[in-house]
Amino acid sequence: MINRNVFKVDVRDTQFLLWEQFKVQDTLLRHEFFQQFTREDIDGLLEHAKSFSTQYLGTSYQQGDRQGCILNKDGTVKLPEAFVETWNEFKDAGWNPLGSPLEYGGLGAPYVVGQAVNEILMGANPSFMIYSGFCNPALYLIDKYGSDELKETYCSKLANAEYSACLCMTESEAGSDIGRLRTKAIKQDDGRYRIQGEKIFISSGMHDLTSNIVYIVLARVEGAPAGTSGLSCFIVPRKNNDGSDNGVRCLRLEEKMGLHGCATAHLQFGEEIECYGQLLGSRENIGLYQLMSMMNLARIATGVYALGMASSAYLNAAEYATSRLQGTDIRQSFNAKAPRVPIINHIDVRRMLLEMKSKVEGCRALIIKLSYHHSMASTLEADNADCKDKNAEWRQYHYEHSGMVNLLTPIVKAYTSDQAWRVAELAIQVYGGHGYISDHPVEQYARDIKVLSIWEGTNFVQSADLVRDKLAMGRDSKLLKLYSKHINEFVSQQKDKEYLQTELQSLINAHSVLCEVHELFGLWIKQQKMEMIFGVSTRFLHMMAQVTLSWLLLESAYIAHENLQNKELSEEMKEFYHAKITSASYFIKNHLAEIYSIAEIIKSEDNSALIASEKTFLPEELLA
Repeated sequence: MINRNVFKVDVRDTQFLLWEQFKVQDTLLRHEFFQQFTREDIDGLLEHAKSFSTQYLGTSYQQGDRQGCILNKDGTVKLPEAFVETWNEFKDAGWNPLGSPLEYGGLGAPYVVGQAVNEILMGANPSFMIYSGFCNPALYLIDKYGSDELKETYCSKLANAEYSACLCMTESEAGSDIGRLRTKAIKQDDGRYRIQGEKIFISSGMHDLTSNIVYIVLARVEGAPAGTSGLSCFIVPRKNNDGSDNGVRCLRLEEKMGLHGCATAHLQFGEEIECYGQLLGSRENIGLYQLMSMMNLARIATGVYALGMASSAYLNAAEYATSRLQGTDIRQSFNAKAPRVPIINHIDVRRMLLEMKSKVEGCRALIIKLSYHHSMASTLEADNADCKDKNAEWRQYHYEHSGMVNLLTPIVKAYTSDQAWRVAELAIQVYGGHGYISDHPVEQYARDIKVLSIWEGTNFVQSADLVRDKLAMGRDSKLLKLYSKHINEFVSQQKDKEYLQTELQSLINAHSVLCEVHELFGLWIKQQKMEMIFGVSTRFLHMMAQVTLSWLLLESAYIAHENLQNKELSEEMKEFYHAKITSASYFIKNHLAEIYSIAEIIKSEDNSALIASEKTFLPEELLA
């Protein structure tokens, strides 16, 4: 097939968020750590990422899907033909070191800048970007917990994509229930551990793009307790330092619905040749705790992948709608001579485009907000790395930022991936029959997006994490108080303005309903109805996401309204700001309004799922 770029991105919206809404130039970029990054530099990075994606990543997106990956008889994997050349260009362009620490040869860019760039790169060709996707999370994991030997061996090579990395947790009998995993680690006299077992669904698990692959393996040391408390984390290279084989084999590649260019591998450790790994840190049985920071970064990255693809699907659909002639203007329905019009003239197509636009812009604002707080928290930690006695002001300021990161991470992962699937579905609908065929990219976006609601902990797992660990199961929650404080401060700043008051009142009311439902969860705990909470936790996460997106979109709209008072604005900028107001108004009136019905469903305490049995779903002859 002809290699063509199908990727589209709205860099202007990202710039609006960075410079006008979150004003990183007045906070992050004033810090001594980031003085080398100016607004002009970052704008240049975004434009460079856009042009790189157009020239290299986007052109191999559909080709990678068509060709897929092939497992050779010798256990090596053949990737789509364009990926090798693209990898060399990717390395030469220096994208991987962008967010890596300076001490390992990275550029040390603020996290929020890295995620803004990643949306472009990951959205342009997610299958390809997965091969480098775990480099930085693995680097930070090793830097945080690893010995000096591990840091010296791996960190610089991961920073510069000389090595790649992947996370190896899932087993055939241990998916979300990782306490059941059976991979063994047997301690040796020299301090290493012999690794034996198999892992499945390992993204980018076998390839030759890099000279080595660093496997982050969760395993159980012989004699360790059962369950998650007996798991340890090991650094297992594909090849030893001398280049010899370390006994990692690819048994098969999964045939998947999407992401065909990514080699999703079933790996075997230590069967034909003994395989050795090094314990991460100095203690066994704390592997899951160690991996949480890496998993949270991966969950945020999942949201970024989803956003990048959803944005491109929306922009492709919007472009198609301006050129596809179909039907006549509804007001000319009875005029046999009426000219055909582009489908964007049809009100239902505009409705679909507005849903896509508002959700994409809302999720982008959500991810930039989380990334901004992550950057601020990391900067504060680096400022006080050597100070053991941190004062109360520092602790409060750090909590303001780290707390929002913890709270928003499951929402970013779950809501963004769910809505990306919805956006891709709507994009197909806008295309009509043409959207269902592979000549156009939107059917591939749908297939590639779907796994993101399953990756890195299913979206139910995210909702359970939100209500249980972040919001204290409806009891007194510091994070909910922090969240409410931020919303109330925003409302206070806008309440005396004459415009957008209907939308502001809707946000106030919706936030109140969200807090009422949270209080209901606390009542259920007292009534020993805990299982009811997990029956509706996914709905609650969506409620909280809708409130959050409404808040952020409305904040964008207020900024846009104020900027429109500038009479020297170009017509292009006027259109941009008017569109920001339209996005906020549409989302609040059409999607924030949904939370009232969701709240009523939750309050009804429907127990259908609790009383249902296997016989509810299957006839007798199909029951095992």
